Amino acid sequence: MAAAQVASPIPDDMAGLDEEEDEVRGTLVFKPPVEVLPKTKRTEEMQKRKIEELRKKKEKLENDRKEKEKAEAQRRQREQQAKKQKALIEQQRKEQERKKREEEEQRKKMEGGLDQILDALTKNVSAPDITVCGIDLSSTDAKGSVRLRLLANALLDNTSCQSIDLNRKGLCDEDGVSLAGMLEKNQALQKLECEGNNLGVLAAEAIGEALKKNDSIRSLNLESNNLTASGNDQKGIIRLAEALHENQSLRVLMLSKNGITAQAGEYFVKAIEANETLTLVDLSGNDASPSVEQLRRIDAVVQRNRQRQSQIRRAERRERFALYNEEFKCRQHAMQVEAMRLEIEALQERRLNRMKARCERWVDEVKEVAEEERVRQEELCEEAALRAEA
Repeated sequence: MAAAQVASPIPDDMAGLDEEEDEVRGTLVFKPPVEVLPKTKRTEEMQKRKIEELRKKKEKLENDRKEKEKAEAQRRQREQQAKKQKALIEQQRKEQERKKREEEEQRKKMEGGLDQILDALTKNVSAPDITVCGIDLSSTDAKGSVRLRLLANALLDNTSCQSIDLNRKGLCDEDGVSLAGMLEKNQALQKLECEGNNLGVLAAEAIGEALKKNDSIRSLNLESNNLTASGNDQKGIIRLAEALHENQSLRVLMLSKNGITAQAGEYFVKAIEANETLTLVDLSGNDASPSVEQLRRIDAVVQRNRQRQSQIRRAERRERFALYNEEFKCRQHAMQVEAMRLEIEALQERRLNRMKARCERWVDEVKEVAEEERVRQEELCEEAALRAEA
């Protein structure tokens, strides 16, 4: 019979799927039922459909397992990140507490010049130019100087100090970060001298970020530091150069003897070409200094800025002179008006005095006439009485 024809054999890779999973109920395991059908085309198609359903089911289970594993891995990763973030926050909190404790201890031990400087800076009564000559600000480790942090904190909201000299004080990278934090908030300091210290890459990066927010600093001296880690890391100097795109207050930038290479020099060229305020840039004394072409381009831009600043100053002088002339004319006109007012007041006062004198004379004349009439009347009365008696 046609229905009893032998069907083609099932491929080996699909035959393994024709087995359902065992059913477990408690401690009992039940094998799936086995269907015994004649091998016909119809049963072969049914077998293939069953195998396809089992394949889809197992693929779905496999996909679900992979999704669960992926979700579990993401959850663990998030937990690890949360733990790292928590540990970082806790470390920062402990670091802040340590710094605060050190600052309090140092403040208790302080005597003499630095204590007076901090007190004057806190009260905004300091001299405009401050130097810490003879005061030890150097640190014994890489965590920075406690005295320098106290000085930076005192300068945060200060408006009386315009220049501070920190040359050759043994400042380290962490001290540079503290100074950068001060520059971000201070809006009165115009000159910062940090020549001959040991400020490094981190300090250069932090100062670069601070220059983007500061609009009061005019002169910055970072000569003879270690801003490039002896020429091996230009990242901090590049960040410092990029800040010149946004800063429009800096006039003088001293970066000699810092190991600046031609790579960072190209960033400086592009930044200075976009800057319109720098009038002095010193990149001399670097071992692997920028190329001659870069230095020429920088010098051309500096000369352009000098001419521009000179034109601005001349325009300001002309404007001040014009304002002075206008003020002089206004004062002259005011004096003329005041003189006319005084003259009119004097004229009116003389007129009033004359009117007052006339009134007084008229009153006197009226009194005299009345007195004469009274005397005349008395005489007439006496004469009339005498005639009556006669």
